[in-house]
Amino acid sequence: MHYPSRDAPAETTDPPRDNTQVGPGDTLIQGSRIQGRSSIELNWDGVIIEGRAAPAIDQAESTLEHHHIVLFQEPLISEREYRPGRFTREVKRPGTVSMGLAGRLPAIRSRDSLKAIVCTMNPMTVRRVLDESDQGGYRKLYEHVGTPDKTLATLLELAAREANEGGPNGLLYANSISYAIISRFLHVASFEGGKKPVENPLPQPSLRRVLDKIRGEYDRNLSLTELADESGYSRAHFIRMFRTATGKTPHQYLCDLRLERAREQLLSGSASILEIALMTGFASHSHLTRLFRQRFGTTPSSFRRIALS
Repeated sequence: MHYPSRDAPAETTDPPRDNTQVGPGDTLIQGSRIQGRSSIELNWDGVIIEGRAAPAIDQAESTLEHHHIVLFQEPLISEREYRPGRFTREVKRPGTVSMGLAGRLPAIRSRDSLKAIVCTMNPMTVRRVLDESDQGGYRKLYEHVGTPDKTLATLLELAAREANEGGPNGLLYANSISYAIISRFLHVASFEGGKKPVENPLPQPSLRRVLDKIRGEYDRNLSLTELADESGYSRAHFIRMFRTATGKTPHQYLCDLRLERAREQLLSGSASILEIALMTGFASHSHLTRLFRQRFGTTPSSFRRIALS
């Protein structure tokens, strides 16, 4: 993949806005479209940044010639094929970043549309920034998926705004932000904790046993140890793998289930709010009311009154 050099003349024509392979962003997120303007028009040093949007994604494994960062602007649930025939579920929240290295890009698929700021970096420029940094020398880098990093997110937003406005602050300003992005990328990607940022999900038989236990005994105080034992994994592994499989922690899943059961009871029975709270596993009337309001935006009593009126 060719990146514009610092000394090359700036492009004077607008790049195409269709789905042809016009830049590294098209390889990274196939079928996506540029939103606004891309910095490829502005001749920044080794960095291309642009807003990207795509419908549901279903792309085969490919090879990238650049490092990359994606700042998610909307929630995205996707699956990546880290192992042949085995897809791993990933949940990306708005404001989090994923970053990866040049080389193999696993197959990816999602039902959700994507809206993100995408930054691609020439590995030679990244190498130069590293060599000129205080640390210098060799640094092993790791992939990260859905990592919260406000510093990197802010830098990407500044760069995207500058690109979208046509580079009004000049090349020195733009390249300063570009080098800051690369420096932050090197800092975050150096942590080995990102090597495997997403656990494999619970195997389906284990997940099914855990969910059956939660659904059958949601009204009592289920402990993490009980659920982990049901899964066959340690507590620490169970929590991470359960969240990968469901998008929720075990506590969140249990709480959401209790709230759904409480809502059903409010619609179908004449029991008091306190009785419903105790039947569905809540400690008290106030406990149910507080969580019900957070989830549904109203109190249990108001919900019942409006629903049955």
